Amino acid sequence: MKIIDGKTMMTCFKKGTEVLLTHVDELNALNVFPVPDGDTGSNMASAMLEACRNLDALESNKRDLQSVLEAIESGTLLGARGNSGVILSQIFRGFRQGTKNKKMLKVEDFILALKSARETAYNAVMKPVEGTMLTVVRILATDADKYVTDDMTEFVQKIWQRSIQIVNNTPKYLQKLRDAGVVDSGAKGFSYIIEGFYRVLNGETAINLNVENVTTGEIVKIAQEDLKYLYCTEVMVKTNKDVDVDELRNFYGSIGDSIILVNSSGILKLHVHTNTPGVAIDKALEYGELYKSKIDNMKTQHHQIINVSEDLNVPKEKKSYGIIVIADGDGFESIFKSLGVDVVLNGGHSSNPSTAQIKEAVESINAQNILIFPNNSNIIMAANSVKDMTNGKKVMVINTSTIQQGLAALFAFNSQQSLLENEKNFKEALSKVKSIEVTKAIRDSQFQKVDVKKDQYISLVDGNIVFSSESIDDAVFEALEEVQAKSAEVITIFYGKEINEDEANVLFKECQIRYPSSDIELYYGGQPYYHYLISIE
Repeated sequence: MKIIDGKTMMTCFKKGTEVLLTHVDELNALNVFPVPDGDTGSNMASAMLEACRNLDALESNKRDLQSVLEAIESGTLLGARGNSGVILSQIFRGFRQGTKNKKMLKVEDFILALKSARETAYNAVMKPVEGTMLTVVRILATDADKYVTDDMTEFVQKIWQRSIQIVNNTPKYLQKLRDAGVVDSGAKGFSYIIEGFYRVLNGETAINLNVENVTTGEIVKIAQEDLKYLYCTEVMVKTNKDVDVDELRNFYGSIGDSIILVNSSGILKLHVHTNTPGVAIDKALEYGELYKSKIDNMKTQHHQIINVSEDLNVPKEKKSYGIIVIADGDGFESIFKSLGVDVVLNGGHSSNPSTAQIKEAVESINAQNILIFPNNSNIIMAANSVKDMTNGKKVMVINTSTIQQGLAALFAFNSQQSLLENEKNFKEALSKVKSIEVTKAIRDSQFQKVDVKKDQYISLVDGNIVFSSESIDDAVFEALEEVQAKSAEVITIFYGKEINEDEANVLFKECQIRYPSSDIELYYGGQPYYHYLISIE
């Protein structure tokens, strides 16, 4: 193959995602240096998968090279988590910029794009660390001229093989990698992505993104280290004024390290390690409206990794907050766990946990304050009754009547703030979310002006039936019209166990067409009975 066009680039990127996904657990286990995040593989996969969703949303007549690269650029940025995810997004951003609006890439064009990727990635990091993903892109951009050929397949094969050599050499740059006897996880993940590109150019075009992770055969030995900064802080802001990146770099350099700043297409994204995460977030908010934020205690993560092969039956230090969520569906369980929830109790419309079960969950968490998100009006009373049954713990029940409300409130939670401040955060978040539920009627009924027949699809908005139809799509879009979805900033769709992924993707793409100004997200919830749960913010 001599050139890469839009269609080929799309397939290459997806195959790169597939190869990365098969090694996520391996990369997570490797990732303890230079920063003990413990989730490099997951962070890179998050960026790649978000970009894949962008690619799937492209109309068939808009899959030219530049449209594909723009979808990759925006997707990797919005999906990026952690140091590795943001750096990866900047590599693809620089690559796209280096193509200079070309419709197809020859080897010479690919090399120029690679050099641009190097510049953009290094510029995004305040203090670049060698022996990481940055080293791989730097050396590849430097050495690429040595591999010039008319055959794109041969060129990418040489680039991939060179990347493996660079990965194996990463311990030469970092003492901590040498001490642990491992290579850098981000660098290895990037090499896996390049491997995917080569596989496609070599004729392997079938894509499977539903892969199981290949786990590591052994746990790597990790050196104990002291952390100067405790909190890994990430924030994404929708900007409403010009951003002074140099001023921000200087500010964040005074309160932390591992700083990555990206200002692109109206989005300011920050990653910093600091002891004052609230200050870091407040500074970013001077430039616009909060879109996403995330704070992780790296000391806790580091100890979890260090002690993975030791006896874990050691009493945990009491923390400030513990979180209990009631939800039904394996997808939702995974989502809530990924957000730091301590206990997810199975429960919902058809199965409500008992007071005893909620009490047991409260007692299982070693925390001063316990937050309970019932996510169903029928569970709120049972949750409140637990307040007087626990000694030494303060229990707050957030009056969430739907899972959508629970997620909105949870995103508003700030572990650095008091209960009273968080209570205000929760109330504000709940005031901004609308919940849509789509299910099938089990009997004939009349609700206000809506005549419902058994087995029809019905849509509810905040618990009230607003529409019934033989068509599930009609039920969805009538409800979206009811809540004036055209003015929504974010529309999040969770599909249930009775909906397959292909059906959900069709609905997702139709929503993107109908609501082009909204940020639309699709997730598997796995909830029973309710075909779709939709959050409008």
